[in-house]
Amino acid sequence: MILAVTVFNAKAQTANPVPAGVAKGLVRDTVQNYVLKSATVSVYKAADSTLISYQVTNNYGEFNFKTLPINVPLRVDVSHVGYATFKKNFTIPAGKNIVDLGTIVVNRRDVMLKDVEISVPPISMNGDTLEFNAAAFKLDSNAVVEDLLRKIPNVTLWGDGKITVNGREVKNLLVNGKSFFGGDMKIATQNLAKNSIQKIQVYNTARDQQSTRADSTLEMNIKLKKGKDIGFFGKIGFGYGTDKRYEADASINMYSPKMQLALVGAMNNINKTAYNTESLMANSTFKGGGTNVEYQPDFRATGLNRPRSAGANFAYDFIEKPTYQKKSTLKANYFIQDRRSDNLTETQTTTSINSTAKNIENGNSISSSSNTNQRFDSNYELAKRGHRLNLSQAVNFFNGENVDQTFRTAGTLENALTSTNNSLNTSHNQNANYNVNGSYYYSPSFYTNKTRFTGLNMDFKLQGYENEGQRVNITEFKSFVNSTQNQKFNRKYDTKSNGSSQELNLTIPNAQRLLFTSKNFSTLNFKITNKLSLRTDDNDNHVQDLDTVTNIYRGNAYLGNRVKTTLLEETPGIGIEKSFQKSLSNRYYKTLTIRFHPKMIMMSQDNRSDRSFQNIKRSYQKFVPDAGIDYYNYQYGEYSRNYSLNYYTTLRIPTIQQLAPLTDSTNLYYLQRGNINLRKSVQQELAFNFSHNDQRNKNTLNYYFRASAGIVDDNIVDSLLIDEQNRRTVFLVNADGHKYLNLYGYVRKAYKFKSSELQLYLSTDLNTNRNPGYTNNVFTYSTNLNTNSNANVNYTYKSYLAVALNQSMSTYKSRQEAFNTGYNGKNLGTTLSTSYNVTKKFTLNSNITFNNSSSSNAKDINFTIWNASAVYRFLKGNNAEFKFSALDLLHQNSSVINYGSANSFTVGRQNVLQQYFMTTLSYYPRQFGKKGGKK
Repeated sequence: MILAVTVFNAKAQTANPVPAGVAKGLVRDTVQNYVLKSATVSVYKAADSTLISYQVTNNYGEFNFKTLPINVPLRVDVSHVGYATFKKNFTIPAGKNIVDLGTIVVNRRDVMLKDVEISVPPISMNGDTLEFNAAAFKLDSNAVVEDLLRKIPNVTLWGDGKITVNGREVKNLLVNGKSFFGGDMKIATQNLAKNSIQKIQVYNTARDQQSTRADSTLEMNIKLKKGKDIGFFGKIGFGYGTDKRYEADASINMYSPKMQLALVGAMNNINKTAYNTESLMANSTFKGGGTNVEYQPDFRATGLNRPRSAGANFAYDFIEKPTYQKKSTLKANYFIQDRRSDNLTETQTTTSINSTAKNIENGNSISSSSNTNQRFDSNYELAKRGHRLNLSQAVNFFNGENVDQTFRTAGTLENALTSTNNSLNTSHNQNANYNVNGSYYYSPSFYTNKTRFTGLNMDFKLQGYENEGQRVNITEFKSFVNSTQNQKFNRKYDTKSNGSSQELNLTIPNAQRLLFTSKNFSTLNFKITNKLSLRTDDNDNHVQDLDTVTNIYRGNAYLGNRVKTTLLEETPGIGIEKSFQKSLSNRYYKTLTIRFHPKMIMMSQDNRSDRSFQNIKRSYQKFVPDAGIDYYNYQYGEYSRNYSLNYYTTLRIPTIQQLAPLTDSTNLYYLQRGNINLRKSVQQELAFNFSHNDQRNKNTLNYYFRASAGIVDDNIVDSLLIDEQNRRTVFLVNADGHKYLNLYGYVRKAYKFKSSELQLYLSTDLNTNRNPGYTNNVFTYSTNLNTNSNANVNYTYKSYLAVALNQSMSTYKSRQEAFNTGYNGKNLGTTLSTSYNVTKKFTLNSNITFNNSSSSNAKDINFTIWNASAVYRFLKGNNAEFKFSALDLLHQNSSVINYGSANSFTVGRQNVLQQYFMTTLSYYPRQFGKKGGKK
């Protein structure tokens, strides 16, 4: 469903209009003499036809420019579909600073003389759709859609990839009305040539007929020129460097009016890891003629990784030109990755035992893994008038081997060494899982007073898994306090598990027509909801210990076990909603919605095991209501604001591993015990959201804030026993008093100048909680505070220079009230990235990051990562690229571990990729339209 577009006022790039001039007027039709709304009014410099600003007339035919230059000859052009373009020269006089152009009468095109010039306006309204005409913006011949969008005022491409139009974020980007190679916006904006684009359309979409304007989302569609709806693009690249570093990738993306097919593959030993086909495709985009700091590599991935990946993306539209009400589309993806990784880790963990004593654990681990992942998924979507059907499936296969060797020592402040716990684990795992989802939505095309049944929403989910694993764990615990406590284990595990879950969600909207005949309830909206789910898990564990006398593995009668869990859940409910709306055409739209959703959750848990103490059957039920208030205020041409306040109730029940686990004694540094008396916990949360989207001028200011606070009654927490040898036994208990507060917010500000653009972005995430627990039989509250903040400044000058400055800071702080102890730490990162086009074909890139890590009672760690590259593009369409990269020029790259938990903090390092130099050669085959046609 298409609603009225929220963008009515767009202003072009002006060069510091101080003081600002005003030009206003009214547009009328010459024949009918009525006001003409949605006409495009453009203002140019008369001397060289440079576009200064443009608007769309409102519902009353009015336009009003407020930032025009004074004492400069100007020209106003007025255009509309079906009308001849009107042109008039004018000048805003100094001192007065305002000119009234009066009533402008435009002629219908059917009475135009043949020699009248028909120009293409940069912006126009087609019904409720805002259209930007690509031909009105002059760009380099190698430019792509991304370069075009940067030229359009009030359209902002942010550094994190988001696109906003007049402050509103574009949630979905289509090409010719269809998803383009999986839906990643960058696949379209960084590959499609600007010269193949006819126009870019922006409009609102709603999920269904019951959706309000506040529920609508902004969508962008790239309409290709005639004949350009068939073509291909891709990449072939290879690089080799010092220390035998290499990378290679290849992709080909082909599309036609009905079909899309992408084939992509990559391999390297420089820590470039993609986890799906879409990521592989996004890493091989062409980009355009401008600068882009995305060329800078991320040199902070941990470990040494050697991935080899390949994938395919396929889409077919059985209906060539799908619409919301008429669609039949099949999509499929396949991805395979073979990955080998080597990791070295050194850590030190300090844990409070009481108000004075602390345990200090030093750990060193060496791990090597080799695994293969495969994934295949598909989706079919069918839409007919009033009916929507969506079917999807996904299957994953994993086959991996891992060798992990760990050396751990423990001590206290008084005794440097109290125990050691060393282990060697070798494992092989084979896992498979699948999921099948189906959803059906029905809504009548129209209602009458006699219509009782007004729709149905139904979702079904089926998930399953099957895992097999073989593992050998050799562990030796040595005590330097009491040698009689020394232990050695050589234990073999052969485990199998499988399970499935089924879930059916049913919603009947507008149920008041079914429930009531009285008109007293006609202003209330009711919906009937029900969730029914069934989950089964079957675990079969065979455990053997090595008999040191006979050197033969023998069965472990305690750990060898089979347990099956069945969980049945049903949650019926009824939703009640009341909305209040108020609007004035082309002035404002306001809506207030009050929601209440009472539900009753009923759960039955049945555990069956070879061990009698694990045969547990329990039932739970709880009234879990949700409620909310939403307020939406849209002021045309000024701003839109969303407010929402929501209340949620969640039930959590203990699992069999929490109630009655089988304790494996090989890891004496962490032994978990169960508690058969554990009760369910209930979480209650209050969440507030606020967003502001500025539409008043080209330099939009947008901000967002989210806060959620909650309490958990009978929360399942740890009761921890730690001795001086760092042996830890964990009992689970229920405790009241768990409270938390989460805050998140961001501010975005963009400045568009005549030849440059400046973007400012600040975000902060804060999480704090007060968590009850026991340590060595002492009840204590642990108060924790974690923050994560980022500040970004992005500056671009024409197509020559791009500069990005990023400041990140993360902190943690914990305090144990009973012990009066606390820990805190901080990680800082300052990154400066630059991209400079020396010529249209030669680019220099550089990024340098200054890192600082500090923690309680630990020495600060400082290091700098500096990467640089030179890129030269050649051939006619800049289709070939030569690149020389110098990574970690200062040879200081390091990976720092620095985090805290309830009563401990951990610091350390991991191995990372370090200095190397590489030369890369890439070729981008591209063709838009049939061979021989214009590109």
